Amino acid sequence: MKHIIRLRWIVLAVWIAAAVLLMWQAPDMAKLVREKGQLTVPDGYPSKIAGEILDKHSSKEKGVESFIVVFHSKEKLTDSQLGEIENTVNRLKNEKDRLNIESVTTHFGDKDLESQLVSKDGKTVMTLLNVKMKGKEVKDVRKPLEQAIHTKDVDAYMTGNSLINEDVVISSEKGLAKTEVITVIFILIVLILVFRSVMAPLIPLLTVGMTYLISQSVVAFLIDRMDFPVSTFTQTFLVAVLFGIGTDYCILLLSRYKEELSDGNEVGTAILNTYKTAGKTVIFSGLAVMVGFASIGFASFKLYQSAVGVAVGVFVLLVALFTLVPFFMATLKKGLFWPVKKDISHSQSRIWGWMGKLSIIRPLIALGIVGILTIPLLISYDGELSFNSLDEIGNEYDSVKAFNIVSDSFGPGEVMPVQIVLENDDSMKNKEYLTIIEMISNKLEKLDHVNKVRAITRPMGDKLEEIYVKKQADEMGKGIEQGTDGINTIKNGLNDASKTLQDNKPQLQEATGSIGKLTDGTKGLQSGIGQLQTALGDIEKGIRSGSSGAARLKEGVKEAQEQALNIQQKNRQLLGGLQAAESGFPKLVEGYNNVSVPLQNALEQLMSLEKPLQELMENHPEIAADPNFQQIQGIIHKAARQVAIAKGTVSALNPELDKVQSGLQKANAGLTELTNGLGQYANGMQLIIDGLGQLQSGMDQAANGQNQVIGKIPEISKGLDQIASGQQQLQTGFGKVSGQLDQLTQGLSDSSTGLAKIGDGLDNAQNYLEDLSKDTNLQQSGINIPDQLLKDEQFQRVFDVYMSKDGKMTTVDVILDTNPYSNPSMKMIHQIEQTVKEETKGTKLENAHVGIGGITSTHRDLETMSNSDYNKTVTYMMIGIVLVLIILLRSLIMPVYLIVSLLLTYYSSIAVTEIIFVDIMGYPGINWETPFFGFVMLMALGVDYSIFLMARFSEYKELDVKTGILLAMKNMGTVIMSAAIILAGTFAAMLPSGVLSMLQIATVVLTGLLFYALIILPLFVPVLISLLGKANWWPFTKRDHSGSDHSSNHHGISQ
Repeated sequence: MKHIIRLRWIVLAVWIAAAVLLMWQAPDMAKLVREKGQLTVPDGYPSKIAGEILDKHSSKEKGVESFIVVFHSKEKLTDSQLGEIENTVNRLKNEKDRLNIESVTTHFGDKDLESQLVSKDGKTVMTLLNVKMKGKEVKDVRKPLEQAIHTKDVDAYMTGNSLINEDVVISSEKGLAKTEVITVIFILIVLILVFRSVMAPLIPLLTVGMTYLISQSVVAFLIDRMDFPVSTFTQTFLVAVLFGIGTDYCILLLSRYKEELSDGNEVGTAILNTYKTAGKTVIFSGLAVMVGFASIGFASFKLYQSAVGVAVGVFVLLVALFTLVPFFMATLKKGLFWPVKKDISHSQSRIWGWMGKLSIIRPLIALGIVGILTIPLLISYDGELSFNSLDEIGNEYDSVKAFNIVSDSFGPGEVMPVQIVLENDDSMKNKEYLTIIEMISNKLEKLDHVNKVRAITRPMGDKLEEIYVKKQADEMGKGIEQGTDGINTIKNGLNDASKTLQDNKPQLQEATGSIGKLTDGTKGLQSGIGQLQTALGDIEKGIRSGSSGAARLKEGVKEAQEQALNIQQKNRQLLGGLQAAESGFPKLVEGYNNVSVPLQNALEQLMSLEKPLQELMENHPEIAADPNFQQIQGIIHKAARQVAIAKGTVSALNPELDKVQSGLQKANAGLTELTNGLGQYANGMQLIIDGLGQLQSGMDQAANGQNQVIGKIPEISKGLDQIASGQQQLQTGFGKVSGQLDQLTQGLSDSSTGLAKIGDGLDNAQNYLEDLSKDTNLQQSGINIPDQLLKDEQFQRVFDVYMSKDGKMTTVDVILDTNPYSNPSMKMIHQIEQTVKEETKGTKLENAHVGIGGITSTHRDLETMSNSDYNKTVTYMMIGIVLVLIILLRSLIMPVYLIVSLLLTYYSSIAVTEIIFVDIMGYPGINWETPFFGFVMLMALGVDYSIFLMARFSEYKELDVKTGILLAMKNMGTVIMSAAIILAGTFAAMLPSGVLSMLQIATVVLTGLLFYALIILPLFVPVLISLLGKANWWPFTKRDHSGSDHSSNHHGISQ
């Protein structure tokens, strides 16, 4: 110390040079916070795994951020406003290169996206941007985009996780600036009041200010060159801690310096005595704080580690306190306390003196006061935490405004959904994997707080009904119902056909018999024609022989005419029967053909049932063992065979019917020709009869005419031969028809019976499928993805959205109905994890890599990690502080109750903070960062006051315990209360920052420090000290310090 005093000007020059050089060369701290201060999750956590899988399979460039542009109006957007929004979107597309936009997703030009990007009330429109950062900071990319999205008559904002984080940084920077100014002003005012001097307050400000500038530069170099942890808290904590404890230490040193001067010591001696006593206290206090913050380095969480920079600042502060402060003491001497002109004196604390007496004389009352103040707080404390980053900065920032608008218009989960990422070794572009994905999605949709699920099998958030067996069974049931109706129609037609054939069987038999008679008549007619030809020959001879036989000829002619007319009459009857048979025969043929068509239709429908039944059996093998299903399948096979037989019978009969019809046509033609010939014959006879009167004159003509008639007779005989032949064929055909008709009738009857059984089987199948469609278990797991769906062009585009090109990675988006930052949302992550695990167990995705992304999952991982780090870091910190206390106090007992006193203070102050921010202000919980940093700050800084008091108490070891602690309290009370007020004030300066976590941490530390300095330390600790007596120094022995530099004779102790 003597060398420092002697070389003090050189020391000052070194400090100034170091400050200038470091500030000149140091990296920009704000830029480092943006680049390296974002929250990150270590490897192995679900959100980290999800990010790694997405990066591995993503076709996007690295460094691409997703922004949401929100267009909003208080009233429903008009067509004019929508037109302006579309113009803005088109401007973004046209200026993609200038604005670093990779892609724009909008509903303009794609109506399928309208339900997702336009709110139901029509007040809000979203447009999604993928922005290429290209190594730029968010603020640099953001500014031109904000200018580009400006839209006439419509509010336009942007949001996204990176934008919200950027606004948190901006808010922190603004808060830091406010904190620095308020801290300096507050400390200056308090120091003036404490020292009643204008000069003395400047010493701590100059010392700590120099420390802060150098510490910040050193930490910036460490961050830039050695990846030292950093966050938005780093600078703020540096300001608060350095100005807080730096001022406290300066007060301690200056107060002791003032006390030494008041004892009449020279400046040099006073400085040396100050650093021998108070300097020792400062060293150990600083070490405790430094160890406390350095222990944070054992944490895994980068945010927690970022407070390690404070340890660097504390080290620089200790160097400054032992170099710069002696400079000011030695240079200003007693002028340090200017304008005080009277003798410098040191006053004791009356308040702490009174509380010390109460603790020693009335310990139960003192403990009662402590209990009354702390127990209700401890009971009321719930420990509920909040991870809502939006609460950090309030609604004044555009990113938060946009988020709240989207949350209100579309639901909070739409902005930042939970994204499940599945990675498999094989391609998942097939039915089996898609079925598993749909089963996962279906199960997730049924969880509490899940609004909807979007996946490759439900791209719009609604499940595709056509891939569910329930829907397919319903459709198949309807088809079977139609088939049943068709089969019933066929059955009825077959019954009618069978009945008609049965009814017409006697007529057919009668017709067959009549044809036989007709054939005999035709043969008789042919014989009569022969006789007629002989008679005509005789007549001709008679005519030729002369008129002697005219009378007899005339009689013969009449007789021949009568025979011809009789034959003609019978022939006409026969012709009428044949014509009737011929005209009715096409109807018979048509009837048989009509029977063939429904039989063919029935056969085709029965065959069409085989494929869906086969697919149903393949997709659900368990159905194959079902007796009902087997019966249905057997009935359908048997019916198909019977219908095929019936159809074959009808087909075989048709050619025979054609032959019969051909015979009828020939017979009719012959009979027609015969009838015409008989008519001519009768007319000729009439001419003969009429001409007999002119026999003599027309004998030659008669003979010639007779010769013509005789010439026609062979043609008539030939026609009768044809008729007889046709009649014989007709009779043979009708005989075959009659024989096959019985088979046909029986076949139709059997087919009708078989179709009735098929109808019954189809009714059973329809009932089974109806029950199948109503089965709730099947509704949940019965999935059958049709092949045609996979080939659908529109469905192929879905693969590009939800699956990687190689098919080995797919995503499932879970949209919650709660705020993605809220505790209920975070609790959902575990349920989502378990659901995915359960649904993939025993499937081909059982060993797939699963990650869960999204801000909700990230914060849940932060919670898990922070809880783990909290316990670990707190343990290390406690061990470090206890070791420092053991070395300083040479006791194992005192560190224990001092730590207990600090823990009691911490939990009381965190309970007060919860009452203020949760119970009164209505926040969902204490910010998740608050407990850790509040604990670290309060323990590291609160232990200072314990050291202040106990170090002074250790100076009075030669006195009895009660006298020593009371004297220490009187002498240190003012210093500790002033230090607590100043340190609390530096943290109170964080309150106007507007950053919620800072407000809460400040409230914990502010409340804790005041509570510790005014209640716990003066009432709780002295009770334990006085009760333990000499055991305070266990296991070390109490030693006398008669040679102490401090003389107690100057301090009267009044009990």
